[in-house]
Parts: sequence; structure tokens; C-alpha cells
Amino acid sequence: MKKRLYFDKNEDMKYISHLDMMRFLERLLKKAKIEVKYSEGFHPRPRMSFGNPVSLGVEAYDEVMDLELLVEMDNDILLKKLNAACPQGFKFNAAEDVPRKSSIAEEFQIMVYEITGEAAVLEKLKKLLEQDEIVEVKIKSGKRKERNLKDRIQSYGIDGNNLRLELINTSPNVFLGMAEINPTEVKIKKIGYKK
Repeated sequence: MKKRLYFDKNEDMKYISHLDMMRFLERLLKKAKIEVKYSEGFHPRPRMSFGNPVSLGVEAYDEVMDLELLVEMDNDILLKKLNAACPQGFKFNAAEDVPRKSSIAEEFQIMVYEITGEAAVLEKLKKLLEQDEIVEVKIKSGKRKERNLKDRIQSYGIDGNNLRLELINTSPNVFLGMAEINPTEVKIKKIGYKK
């Protein structure tokens, strides 16, 4: 049985990496006594899948994960058991049954971010986002690669000291770097996905 879970990761929990979060969830499932399916091979792991990883230090709300259970379980009971084992800063909001062919990667491509900062800093970012082309150049193995990040922007808008940014499978950090904004000048919050 496949379940889709939605969770928040904030406060001190925003400082754990994606890899550490996978280990944390493995321990959490054991602590909550949730019987899950494991992968096969020398190092079995719980059968879990996630959306795009969140950068270290970024609060994330309504993050998505799929989990395969060994036994049937009511969604409310699953939520109650998981939340009883959660530390402060981590909370499951909802659980639902998932059809076998459903994929997080295909269904949750547009990520919604809120970037908070001084007006002058947000204006620098807005100027970058307004360009007709935003070309990122990378040198890999001696080869130059370019990609136009403008295609990854779904929408953006400033409201006071907040810039709301909807991106297709891209982190806002790349735009901050290109706008020459130090990550310490802003607070980034991932507020969910747009379907």
C-alpha cells in the first residue's frame, strides 16, 4: 500500500540535509512502529521517495513524500502515530492513498518560494527575473554548458518585503547567486507546490 504524506520542516529541523532527513525518517518510522516495505540488496532502505531536495537552512511547508507500507493502515491513524514520534520542527499535515502509477516528480514540478529581505535586495532579484534571458554558464570537464533559466520561472511578484517565486524544478539559490545576493541577506521559505 502506497501513501503520500505532506510534512513541514522548520525551526532547527531546517538545518538537516536531505540525506540526514532520510536517515531521520527511517528512525522515525521505527519509533512510530510503522511497518514499511524495504528495498532489496545489501543495504535495505525503506521504500520512500521525495520531491526535489530543499536547500540547507530553508524552511519547507507541505513537502511531499511517498511511502510504501506492508500492511493496510487508515490515514488518520498513520498521521497520529507519526506525529506522536516527531520532534519539534517536524510535523506531518496529511496522508492520502496513492495510485500505483502516481509519481511525485511528474505531479509536483512547480515549487513555490517566499523570499523575504530588504527592498533594495529584492529589487536586485526582480531586475534579474525581468530579463528576457537568464543564462547560466557552467564549465564541466572542460566543456562550457549554458542553460536559460528564464524557462524555469513560472511567475514572481513582490508584496512589501516578500517576493513570491514559482519555479519549475529549480532552486532559488541559483538566481540569488546570479543577482549577486548573499544568502544571508534574505530568508527563503518553501511554501509548497503548485499543481
